[in-house]
Amino acid sequence: MRQDALKQTAIEAIFERMDSIAAQCYDKFPLFRVASASDWTLSKRGSWMGGFWAGLWWLKAAVTGRGTDRDQAAQWCTKLEAMLDEPSVNRSFVFWYGPGLGGRLHGDDDAARLARRATQAMADSFDGSLAAWPLGEGMGGGDNGRHTLNVDSLAPILSLMHTHGGRKGCIMAQWRLDACMTHLQGAAGAWRSHVVVLVPHAAEETAGAWQRGQSWAMLGLAEAARLYGQKRYIDAAVRACAYWHRQWDGSAPGNGASPVDPCALAIVSVAPLRLWQHLPDRLWLREQSYLHLEELLTKEIVETGSFVGHHYRIGPNEVQLVESPCATFFLLEALLIQAKIL
Repeated sequence: MRQDALKQTAIEAIFERMDSIAAQCYDKFPLFRVASASDWTLSKRGSWMGGFWAGLWWLKAAVTGRGTDRDQAAQWCTKLEAMLDEPSVNRSFVFWYGPGLGGRLHGDDDAARLARRATQAMADSFDGSLAAWPLGEGMGGGDNGRHTLNVDSLAPILSLMHTHGGRKGCIMAQWRLDACMTHLQGAAGAWRSHVVVLVPHAAEETAGAWQRGQSWAMLGLAEAARLYGQKRYIDAAVRACAYWHRQWDGSAPGNGASPVDPCALAIVSVAPLRLWQHLPDRLWLREQSYLHLEELLTKEIVETGSFVGHHYRIGPNEVQLVESPCATFFLLEALLIQAKIL
């Protein structure tokens, strides 16, 4: 099957899979499904995954044009209101990929209003001593969350603040970006995912050690390059993509090399492509994205729409490879961009 046809088949399979998952959920959010199980672990509030589940329906509605799909997305967004006061920077995932996407793709007024409320709530929690938003104690951040700076949510924070935060929000977002570059950027484009600041003798993660942390950095920097157009952000984004290219290209599952985290690979199928749209002369960015997506399109995904590709903590001391709304969202987004649908 040609790659274009393969991608279209995968898109349709993911849409059918979403219908099947929704039939299991009733009024709760799907959080994850371990590979050995048929049922999903569900969540009333959705944790940081809830926005991705709503976002999947906004993406589907953008393709199908069906009111039923749009209604599904809107209904899930309404349930996300409970996360407005969650003490975690990761609520930016919830409100950008959920209601933020509804406002941007569909002009949905209710979704846009909720995204604006979330943006204001986040602006109110900005920590001037860090010149950033800390990770926070919620969503598993714990006591150190008040002092932890992480890169994971950089892209949705930038998007939310620039879309709904006005001039003040844009300034705070840039401060957050600069704080990440100061504390989390390592040598030669490597990034660490988090650091505990203002706490003496705190252990520090090695830059470039965690693939998904590097992929989150690439996604955030691609957004920064688009929003600001400043050379220092563009250069940082290119360096981060080049680091990934040196370290992990050719290490996808199944080729005999050390395997790449599949969820990170899905994010990296999006980030360089977004950056290439801003830097069309850097064709290697586009090629990187296309290569990674081709590596991800397994027979299982194409035939069933199920992407069991997210290393996820399912218990205090247990991490398993699971199917998740987050990994599926980025896989679908990459497919839709490459198919020139999105």
